Amino acid sequence: MRYFSVYGQLQVIKPGSHSWVVAWFAARAAAGLPLHLNGGGHQVRDFVHVDDIAEGTLRALTGPAADRKTVNLGTGRPTTIRTAADLVSGHFPGTRVVETPMPPGDPLGGFAGTTLMQQVPGWQPAITIEDGAAQYVRWLKSTPAALPGWLRQEAGQRA
Repeated sequence: MRYFSVYGQLQVIKPGSHSWVVAWFAARAAAGLPLHLNGGGHQVRDFVHVDDIAEGTLRALTGPAADRKTVNLGTGRPTTIRTAADLVSGHFPGTRVVETPMPPGDPLGGFAGTTLMQQVPGWQPAITIEDGAAQYVRWLKSTPAALPGWLRQEAGQRA
């Protein structure tokens, strides 16, 4: 199985990590920090919700269509990083979005070719990035302990 940009509830960001874009944006917005768009946020990712990953993995492992093959597990839908930032910031009025320089080697991204996964009976990604980002934000707001202390401290230092 080759997973694309997995996101969803229970993801808690770690310092220095560069993955989990939805979680990063939601945590920074919840802490009152700006969202940084490297290179303007034009990179694309294939955001796939963890619930879809779980279902797709189970079906691929138990069905013959994916036997002994490399299977891309994603939505097949390219979404820009800017779009992810806009989806998250819409739940946190007043969130600033700041364009920052593109770090050297930062990939422009891509999205999954899902032809093989479409042959796995009963599986289609069910959660759109719009719905999934809203679910993550609701979870984060209802689980204040999920906002890391080091991020709260960073927000406090900027206040």
